[in-house]
Amino acid sequence: MRTRNSRAFAAALASVSLAAVAACGGSADAEENPKAGKSASPSASASATAKPVAKPLTQQQAEDALIEVADLPKGWKVDASGSEEGDESADSAEEEFEAGKADKPQCQPLLDGTMAGGAEAKPEAAAAAFFTKSADVGPYMMVTVEAYTEKLAKEFMKPSDVLTGCESFSAEMEGERADFTSSELSVRQVGDETVGYRSATQFGDDEFYFAWQSDTVTARVGSTLVTVSQMSMSNADQNALEQALSRLVEKTREVAAKGAEGTGV
Repeated sequence: MRTRNSRAFAAALASVSLAAVAACGGSADAEENPKAGKSASPSASASATAKPVAKPLTQQQAEDALIEVADLPKGWKVDASGSEEGDESADSAEEEFEAGKADKPQCQPLLDGTMAGGAEAKPEAAAAAFFTKSADVGPYMMVTVEAYTEKLAKEFMKPSDVLTGCESFSAEMEGERADFTSSELSVRQVGDETVGYRSATQFGDDEFYFAWQSDTVTARVGSTLVTVSQMSMSNADQNALEQALSRLVEKTREVAAKGAEGTGV
């Protein structure tokens, strides 16, 4: 059904938002191949090792850092369909909806959900949870915990010009016009650093039409990136978005601290 497909399509749009938020400022090669030539002085080396580098969370730690429905305002519940479908929804969205071609070439990476020249490194551990207020009309929330090396996590958070010139653009998708707008989202700073992004999409025709807003916020906690994405029509819950991110940061810090104690770091 087209209604069912619209939710799968919205899931695909969430990946576009995340790509913009986690725009990597450098290549993944920088992690394994640092620039050669200059050697650090003993004093510089000493200061560099003064602060322990945060280790990537394990898979179990990433799962333990996820928030639960009790961490959200009243009215939210576990989105069973999102949890069960997860990657299946994203896969079906990719199969059912071609990315299309943006009318502005520089916006194609946003439409594809990838960043040209950005890192393609996969997280060393990742976990996700799904919540909603209504299975039929949303809003829908997805939270993720992704573990990287600290250096790579910082690279992902560097400022990017990905939105420049792409504040609004359009594309033909499934033979129908889709209009996109994008902007940075003002959010309260939590964790070591925080960035936010908002995208809005209008898609379809007289037979099938929907307007969708996706707010995505990512915070870095040491070597971990925690993200909250909320997809909504006209019922966004900003309080839930901020509360989810704050609690996600708190739990990630707790899990990381417990792990450091266990290893004697």
